[in-house]
Amino acid sequence: MKLFKIGLSVLVLLGIGTGAFIYWPEGRVEQEGPATVIAADLIEIAGVRHRLAGIVVPLPDQQCLDRKGQSWPCGQQAVEGLRKLVTGTPVLCRPRPGKADLSDCYVGGKHLSERMVWAGWALACRYGTADFSGSESSPRFIAVGLWRGGFEPPTPLDQCPR
Repeated sequence: MKLFKIGLSVLVLLGIGTGAFIYWPEGRVEQEGPATVIAADLIEIAGVRHRLAGIVVPLPDQQCLDRKGQSWPCGQQAVEGLRKLVTGTPVLCRPRPGKADLSDCYVGGKHLSERMVWAGWALACRYGTADFSGSESSPRFIAVGLWRGGFEPPTPLDQCPR
């Protein structure tokens, strides 16, 4: 029994030293695997939902206007944009400490929120630990995704969840 306690103590110390024990709020854990797209900023891995941190996306049924004033389903196309980024590729999500529903998710080592901004399907929050606003310049310049016309964010960019 004493040998068991010593062994357990060594394993705990090794875990603490290597960062193997990570506390996530409300029992959430880091996950990696195939993702199902629920909304343009919400994915599910093995039954656990992860909201992408640092971005604002159109609502699923939201309509936008193109440069000619024609309505188009930007919300649904943003969902499809996220689906293209995650289909067939494992997604790694790390819940943000202290944030019950926000996660930093990665595909191929690249931040998924930033990829959504770069593809033109999301706008970057203007504050926080991950500011992806620099990734907006290219899609804005070539007028792709949400930048091909008018878009009214459902959440102000300075008030979005971080």
